[in-house]
Amino acid sequence: MNPRIVIIGAGAAGVAAATRLIERGYKNLKILEAENRIGGRIHTVPFGANVVDLGAQWCHGEKGNVCYELGSKYNVFDSNSARYERFVLTRSNGEQIPKERSEKLLGLIWSILETHKHELTGYRGSLGSFIMGKFRALLETPEYANVNDETAYQVLEFFHKFENSIEASDSWFDTSGPGYLHYWECDGDLLLNWRDKGYRTVLEILMKRHPLPTAAEAINLEDYTHFNKTVANINWTAGPDSLVSVRCTDNSVYDADHVICTISLGVLKERYQSLFTPDLPPIKRNAIQGLTIGTVNKLFLEFEQPFWAAGWQGLSLIWNQADLEEVRKMPDCWMEDVFGFYIVDYQPNVLCGWISGKNARRMERASDEEVRRACMFLLRKFMKGCTVPEPVRFQRTSWYSNPNFRGSYTFRSMTTDLLNTSASHLAIPLTNSCGMPVVQFAGEATHDHYYSTVHGAVETGWREASRLIDLYDRLIPPFNHGPKAYVDVLILGAGIAGLGAARQLRNSGKSFAILEAQSVPGGRISTKALKKHHTSGSGKGGHCQLVEAGAQWLHGRQNELHEMAKRNGLLREETSEEGLGEFLRDDGFRIDDQLVKRVDFIVGQILEQCEEFAARAAGPERDGPAVYPASLEAFLRDQFRKRTEKDFSAEQRVLAQQLLDWHCRFQIIDNSCLHVSDISAKLWGSYSFNGESCQAHINMRYGFQALVSCLIEEIGAEKIVYNKAICEIRWLDGRGKVIVKCTDGTIYCCQHLIVTFSLGVLKDTMDQLFQPNLPASYSRSIRSIGYGTIDKIFLQFEEPWWGKAEGIQLVWRDELRKDSHWTRFISGFDVLSPGPPNTLLGWIGSYGALEMEALNDEQIVSDCVFILEKFTKKKVPKPVNYYCTRWNSNRYIRGSYSYTSVNCDHEQNFMPNLTETLVCNQYDKLGEESRKKTQCQPQSTPTAGSTRAGSTGTLTSTPSGHSTSSSNSSNTLTNVQPSSTQRGSNTPTKVTTVQMAADSLATTASNSSPSAPAGTPAKTKPPVAGSANVSGSVKPSATIHFAGEACHERYFSTVHGAYLSGMEQAKKILLLDQQQ
Repeated sequence: MNPRIVIIGAGAAGVAAATRLIERGYKNLKILEAENRIGGRIHTVPFGANVVDLGAQWCHGEKGNVCYELGSKYNVFDSNSARYERFVLTRSNGEQIPKERSEKLLGLIWSILETHKHELTGYRGSLGSFIMGKFRALLETPEYANVNDETAYQVLEFFHKFENSIEASDSWFDTSGPGYLHYWECDGDLLLNWRDKGYRTVLEILMKRHPLPTAAEAINLEDYTHFNKTVANINWTAGPDSLVSVRCTDNSVYDADHVICTISLGVLKERYQSLFTPDLPPIKRNAIQGLTIGTVNKLFLEFEQPFWAAGWQGLSLIWNQADLEEVRKMPDCWMEDVFGFYIVDYQPNVLCGWISGKNARRMERASDEEVRRACMFLLRKFMKGCTVPEPVRFQRTSWYSNPNFRGSYTFRSMTTDLLNTSASHLAIPLTNSCGMPVVQFAGEATHDHYYSTVHGAVETGWREASRLIDLYDRLIPPFNHGPKAYVDVLILGAGIAGLGAARQLRNSGKSFAILEAQSVPGGRISTKALKKHHTSGSGKGGHCQLVEAGAQWLHGRQNELHEMAKRNGLLREETSEEGLGEFLRDDGFRIDDQLVKRVDFIVGQILEQCEEFAARAAGPERDGPAVYPASLEAFLRDQFRKRTEKDFSAEQRVLAQQLLDWHCRFQIIDNSCLHVSDISAKLWGSYSFNGESCQAHINMRYGFQALVSCLIEEIGAEKIVYNKAICEIRWLDGRGKVIVKCTDGTIYCCQHLIVTFSLGVLKDTMDQLFQPNLPASYSRSIRSIGYGTIDKIFLQFEEPWWGKAEGIQLVWRDELRKDSHWTRFISGFDVLSPGPPNTLLGWIGSYGALEMEALNDEQIVSDCVFILEKFTKKKVPKPVNYYCTRWNSNRYIRGSYSYTSVNCDHEQNFMPNLTETLVCNQYDKLGEESRKKTQCQPQSTPTAGSTRAGSTGTLTSTPSGHSTSSSNSSNTLTNVQPSSTQRGSNTPTKVTTVQMAADSLATTASNSSPSAPAGTPAKTKPPVAGSANVSGSVKPSATIHFAGEACHERYFSTVHGAYLSGMEQAKKILLLDQQQ
């Protein structure tokens, strides 16, 4: 693959992303830059003795600062000689505030930010109000009794302007108090300059042009960059084959597979409504509106020679009230917010003035000459007794006026708090329907903690480059050669299906192995310990608090897994239910319990009625083809309307519709789908509880992982090989074997292959993984069966602040849409019982789950607390422990579990087709059926759960409940691009070393069985139908079998369904070999 990548913006983030991608071989890349230069808000220009930085100036800190790590090896840094604590505070009448007094007052303010900083965590207000309150209180203490109030508040006002320049805020009353803590300082020197080379040095290092501009490995980004390209529109779609089309204002158009957008927040704020087609989702619009960017400008004056005394470092300006009132009457009144002029390192004749906020923007509207004159006015007014000559050169910045920036850098404002947003929201990629990123966002504004800095911008550029590199590493693993192994049966995946197959084979005499891509067994069975919240106190107890990240319950007692768990003492007596508790609306209104039960009863009746369609579909057709509802949603809404329009009052109907929305969200989660309209009504009753109560949610005493451990003990831990990701399955090698290649170069050869990858992985990768492609009947079934993502959010609190409620179910008044905020997709929070005490379990599905997975845990927990407060109208404490799942983000899982989709209505025998044994020698080199199928496949005795040809079953009951698919293996694969051998040709055009090695291995394996004793001749059998006879010897065909929860007709989406599926496929192999 050679994806087309467009990076919008050649600032620090864009340069970091581009160089990282090019280093990794992704050279089909273009950068669209609106300016005529590389650098963005890094802008180093010639001035005075060498250069000055119009934008970013200092490297802030050393430890954890990627800019410092990049530059320190080249000795490019020097500590800034000018220090703010050494500046003289000078009044507008020329008086200097005594150094002892100014240091005492500035020390007081700094101590507020240092000593009392922890109080900001729970503070509900601005940074300014926090500092002002503390400052007033401390001034009243005896230590400051001799400090003049006027002087104290003049110093405080200077610090206010100084702090505004750090935050880029108009006022510290705009800066969020708790948001002030979001920024992390890197340890070490916070004011490192770039000597006489300027900040552009870091760009040259990224492009490998420092210290040698013409180094062999230099990346000349100018060759990839199209300058003066202002982007007018980014057209992205959500389809699986979507392209991104970027149109510029000059009407040039650039198509791409991926776009990395590094546009400044200021430009996004101004243009996001017209910049993106279709519109951005609400969470991203909310982030753009809630995050804030401000303006900080510099005023450079070069003089013939220094007119200031040696050792003088700068001048900080403090206005007397009378002078300030006069200045405010002047046309250049903006000058009141110039808070100082300071020396510039490596520029002996240059002073730099600083201004921020509203008046910085007003300054930009004045001419250069007007600004120069104002600067000279200030210098001469404040530096009494000193002759200030005219400058020989003047230059100022205008970051807000530049339409390509619209500001300097970002901060966390009161609006950020009000809209409950964060940088992680802005950083969420726009994805297509397969979850692949099509538009990504980078830049300092997208960094959670290093916003407003170059090192933050660089990190985000690397982050988005790595997102693409990781994506394509899964699709195109590095080619490698390595050791080879043969087994009779190879099982891909150590989830419950793979373990079920292995248990069936353990005493069969067959050699077998399990390859698992992850470092642990279990697949979608995953028992995890709660994480401690970093802002919490001591937490609940000192022992490990375990929760089920994957499969939550065992469904039913009449199955083999229940018997095994019972034998090993793994079962709890307590069973669980879901969806209980108070039904609260987003305005805090609690819906009457009787109405809740009444609606629940009606929905239950409708779903039971829907089960009858499956029985009708399985029976003989009478009076022509039967007609079925278009989807479960269509049937549910139609029937619900009919049942409520007469017996409900107008007010009750409104509430009933809101409760129906909750039930739809519940079904989305229960079935792991995107929409209820995706679920088949015709096949709704095909799931079976085997005659048991659908509410029998059985809990494990020590977690589901204990059951996995019991199985592994029976099978033998040595049978599992971990960290084996699969990149190729070659199933027509010509010697009756299946060749499996791992990403580490290991090659396995087997007679029979059992694939237990999740359906999500198969959907994403089957076209690249299997060579040749799977037969059409298999690929159609894989595409038809539904599969989606649900996630869980566990929140443990010190105390059960919800009282005796059994849960908190969320009912909304607005309509659920694809672009709703991610929390809108949460059905509710169940009180976890049994389990860790005082724990809520939140359930989320559909697009909300996908969006949530892109957030960090801290943001997820914060959003959940916010939503709980919104619905309960209570003060919700911060959780002490938590755990958030991310099943779609796991490349070896790619979702949760399966469901019968509306596509299955039109795919006859979709389940038998998938579970049918793939007999490899029945197909030609194109993977097309080449000979009539015979009695090669075993005629097994039907068992509970065995498939019936042409039947979807006459079963009853409802889907599984929150099984979080239970089961299956993590897939052991990483995709590859098809080899250079053309699939449409019967004659390979190229024979690779791996192919020759595999052929040699297959030949060896065909001629002797590793399980036979040494010296024992291999037994031969007469040829059977479907086998090829070569040179008088029998060569039984290789076979492929698919197992997992999605491969069980009656118990799909459950743990025991996956387990039975694995066992049944292993039985088929044993019967097949007996027949041969």
